Amino acid sequence: MVFDSGRPCAATSSDVFDLPARGYDVVYLDPPYAPPRDDNCYIKRYHFLEGLSVYWAGPAPLAATRTRKLPKRYTPFSYARTVTEALRRTVRQFGDSAIVLSYSSNAVPDAATIEGLLREVKRHVEVREIDHTYAFGTHPAARRRAAREYLFIGQ
Repeated sequence: MVFDSGRPCAATSSDVFDLPARGYDVVYLDPPYAPPRDDNCYIKRYHFLEGLSVYWAGPAPLAATRTRKLPKRYTPFSYARTVTEALRRTVRQFGDSAIVLSYSSNAVPDAATIEGLLREVKRHVEVREIDHTYAFGTHPAARRRAAREYLFIGQ
């Protein structure tokens, strides 16, 4: 988000690991949630927002899909076997900044693991929990609609 604070501000769209590690007061992270048994393609689920955020520059929407999805690209955050190390790497990268990280209970790793990752670089970690029922893109009989959203705050 960019707002007029009287100081220079910027917004960027890139791979998190390509960003400089220092120079941020607060880093807000909302990585894709890795489900326990399959992959979670953030682009597949939130393609409209992804396209909008880059002004539809980049890969063309897939014409054969009913909702014009964007081509899937690899991210280690979307897979149960790679997400914990990707989160650890991200938290360490921004260890000099205050970190706010959003995550869901219907994904791996669990809240205790994420809190532990933050404690590797932060002295004070607060966890806030909010019950949530997903409605967008799910049918009423879906089993994993109910979840607890976590907000991890590391200082």
